[in-house]
Amino acid sequence: MKKRQKITEVIITQSAEIASVFPQDDGTLLIVDIHGNPVEHIQHEAVGYLRDSGKPKILRSIPRTTVDRVGDNPWKKYDKIGFIDTNSVLLHDERLFVCSASVLLWADESRRFANLHPVDLFVGYCSIDVNPERLGWRDFINRVESSDVLNKTERMLLVVDSEAGLLPSINDRTEPVFSDYSLPSRFTLARATSDSGAESWINKEMRRRDSAARRALTAIQRNQTLSEILRRAEPVYIKDAFESAS
Repeated sequence: MKKRQKITEVIITQSAEIASVFPQDDGTLLIVDIHGNPVEHIQHEAVGYLRDSGKPKILRSIPRTTVDRVGDNPWKKYDKIGFIDTNSVLLHDERLFVCSASVLLWADESRRFANLHPVDLFVGYCSIDVNPERLGWRDFINRVESSDVLNKTERMLLVVDSEAGLLPSINDRTEPVFSDYSLPSRFTLARATSDSGAESWINKEMRRRDSAARRALTAIQRNQTLSEILRRAEPVYIKDAFESAS
């Protein structure tokens, strides 16, 4: 196993010739171009490792600003954390998809302990030009907003496993989550992989979401009657009976 380390992930959001990078006292970076002008960028706190090629492999990352950190663990600044992963397969010139989600609720004010609650699976068919990942994100956010999971002052971090390059724009509300649906102000997207880093509780939970979605997708494909019913219907919620291997 390669050694994990903290990585500052910087996404430059304008065209510029970088001249210098200056660390600030609050942990952020000041980046300037060859004319001495600040360069617009987005900074993420990340954990990963260096590949043999020397390039970093990001296992998980979270947006970082000067005003909303909590200690050394920015994940704890959110009142709730959601996790969602989607598996899909092309069938009948359409895409069958399964979105598996869960919600982390802190057990006490110290935020040292938490409980994870699986959410009913979101299952259905969509056209091949639709990204079911982002369709699932919109559905999950809508479900949370119409429930009592969040009160009016609480914020949720939603951890996903795709569209890494677009997450900053979605968080800035310059890119919609899906179609014309923009991210509500109380939500922030972060990313974590489900294919590695399973020793982290964040990556481990994403692996559980991926496994549950994959098992459900396989079971639906094997049941032709159920698959046909789903193909003729709108996307639906089904109880997650695939949380365990049984």
